[in-house]
Amino acid sequence: MGGPPLIVVLADRQYLFPVGSVVRIGRNPELDVVSTSPLVSRACHAVITVDAHGATYVDQSRRGTFLRGKPLRRPLRITESVELRLGDPVTGEVLGVTPPLGSHQLERNRRRRLVARRGRVAGLALGVVGFVAAVLTVLLMPAGAKPNTAAHPSVSPTATTAPLARAEAATVRLRLGPADGSTGWGSGTVVDPHGLILTNAHVAQPQAPGQAVALGMPGYQLSADPPYLTVEMTTGQSTPAVARYRARAVAVDGYLDLAVVQVYADAAGRPVDPKSLHLTALTIGDSGTLQLDQPVTVLGFPGVAESDSLTVTSGVLSTFVPDPLHHVADPRFELETTARVAHGNSGGAAVDAGGRLIGVPSLEVTGQGVDVSWRLRAAQLARPLLAAARAGRPYTSTLLVQRAPGMRVVGYGSGSSADQACGTGASAALGGAVPSELWVGVRYSGFPAGVDLAVGVRLPGSNDFGAGGPLPEETAKGPDGCVAVAVDPGAFGLAALPSGPYQAQLLAGPDLDPVGGTAQIRVGG
Repeated sequence: MGGPPLIVVLADRQYLFPVGSVVRIGRNPELDVVSTSPLVSRACHAVITVDAHGATYVDQSRRGTFLRGKPLRRPLRITESVELRLGDPVTGEVLGVTPPLGSHQLERNRRRRLVARRGRVAGLALGVVGFVAAVLTVLLMPAGAKPNTAAHPSVSPTATTAPLARAEAATVRLRLGPADGSTGWGSGTVVDPHGLILTNAHVAQPQAPGQAVALGMPGYQLSADPPYLTVEMTTGQSTPAVARYRARAVAVDGYLDLAVVQVYADAAGRPVDPKSLHLTALTIGDSGTLQLDQPVTVLGFPGVAESDSLTVTSGVLSTFVPDPLHHVADPRFELETTARVAHGNSGGAAVDAGGRLIGVPSLEVTGQGVDVSWRLRAAQLARPLLAAARAGRPYTSTLLVQRAPGMRVVGYGSGSSADQACGTGASAALGGAVPSELWVGVRYSGFPAGVDLAVGVRLPGSNDFGAGGPLPEETAKGPDGCVAVAVDPGAFGLAALPSGPYQAQLLAGPDLDPVGGTAQIRVGG
């Protein structure tokens, strides 16, 4: 059975196209996707070329195509679900496009774009200025404060009034840097009354080891860590979150995308003794005892709500999802829920009927058409981090294999197949016509088994490795071997690969750092 198709949605009608299709859009009934809007060109308004790594959209109209209110000036590479407007940035007909990729690949592409955007604005990828808080903020109650126990008007059977009120009191917003100059925000949950807060690694410490592997991007492209987090709390269901404390990371696992931060000062920067704090905190539940269709409540500060107050949604657990990269053996690595998870919920609280923290909202995975899968990272995965933070000792993840001395690249090869690029006598020069699909192989030696590997390839005249999405990853099978990657022209929005000097770089380890220098591979001619 083939892979996922390209999905196009226009005027409530869904179209499916296999990899290799060339999709024409316009008002002409003979086209592949037909519109009736007068703002859409009768002739071909746009063309979508579909390949195994995504799709490329090319506008051919006079009225234009618009993405987030801005006209497309050049071909648009699509590696995640997008909505475009045809003919007008406000009133134009909406065209939905989902590339032919699996749900995890789509989500990784989205997160990588957000992280890259965060780097450009020196902010947070999902915040209000580039990273609209893909992470829930932890709510810290000041010493002596009492949780709000007023009846919740929308309480469902997922949590009784008392446990829900406690969860509300333990959910906070985390701003990156000072409250009046932050570059974004996230959410988190107080998990210890002395000021320990659980949130996402990409909020607290974006450069944490393992984040590069989780995102499929070189470690040197990750955003800078924030100087500190400003902890904002609410005092009631309709009150806005207000800055109360500052916190910093004390235990982080980049691959799990989990972090524990510690309150160390008030909002003005005056030192605070954590032992003097008596904050409302949640206990971590056991995901191994969870059942499908079990009620769950999600709390946080999603940007879509356009509110500075806490947001609460409810649903049930619908399935369990294993680690797509197989570094975590627990088959309940992620929990899918029907409770809405929006940008700003990630990193916050998902609680059961007893108010126990069972999940950390982390992903919104898009599927076919308008399908959405809302994911929670199993909260019990944070137990080792919390134990290290409470003991005041450093936390080191054991999920990923570390780099070792003596790791080296012994050669590069190229060809029209993986076997050819990695075969005996493979050359870094490939003469003659450029193959329709180019393979680049990197031979290595001295690598510990299981260490993560990725290969970035830069086309002639390009400044970037890869085609904008996550780099292909695998693990070393032994000390000596070869890793090969395909260079698909469609992934770069090209009909064919150009001839000329290509560059290749092997990356390895939890931070996907370079091994050796950048190699030049001559292709064609």
